[in-house]
Amino acid sequence: MTLELDHLFVFVEPEDVAPGGGVFEALKALGLEPSFTRRHVGQGTANLCFAFDNAYLELLHVADADELRTSPLGRAGFAKRAAWRETGASPFGIAARGGRLSGDSWEYRNPQFPPGVSIAISAESDDLAMPFVFSSPGTAAPTAWTDGRAGRRQTAAGFSRLTIERLTLPKPPVMGGALDAFHRAGLIEVLEIAEGEPNMLIRLEPGRRLRLPAFTPT
Repeated sequence: MTLELDHLFVFVEPEDVAPGGGVFEALKALGLEPSFTRRHVGQGTANLCFAFDNAYLELLHVADADELRTSPLGRAGFAKRAAWRETGASPFGIAARGGRLSGDSWEYRNPQFPPGVSIAISAESDDLAMPFVFSSPGTAAPTAWTDGRAGRRQTAAGFSRLTIERLTLPKPPVMGGALDAFHRAGLIEVLEIAEGEPNMLIRLEPGRRLRLPAFTPT
């Protein structure tokens, strides 16, 4: 199967995901509508998600700091990723569906997952300056979901697809690794190597671009 973008996440502050919060209002100004929210029990995080036809944008935030510290996902460094402004870690996560993760990886199993379900996480993500890269357990685009989570997607605003146009990294990815494979498969159109704060340019098709993690339109 061909690798496809399943979703991308950005760590934000808890107040950003509520009406009146900076990120919530920035997306609302573009006409985006929240599709679903979820509390990750045992992981210490929660989200607010915006589904497009092909993938979804996840605003991830810390819901319980104590739970996060004892989470079985500890190797992922989510506490430092959430505090990226102070730690220099990447606040981004990129998940693909439709194939095995390239390069070295490890399996994340949460007691809340259905039996036999785990998530493959790239060992490249051990470097917290790099995005958190993983394989989604999901197998279908939001247009094919049957549980109602996708809602109207972003049809009211006229947006169909979510794509990663440019991702800035502090150093080149591992050849043959997951990020390299995502790039070669077109999930990330351009990889740019540069120092400075984390930067990702996404495209809301047709015709709008959004720079993350500032959530400013370009």
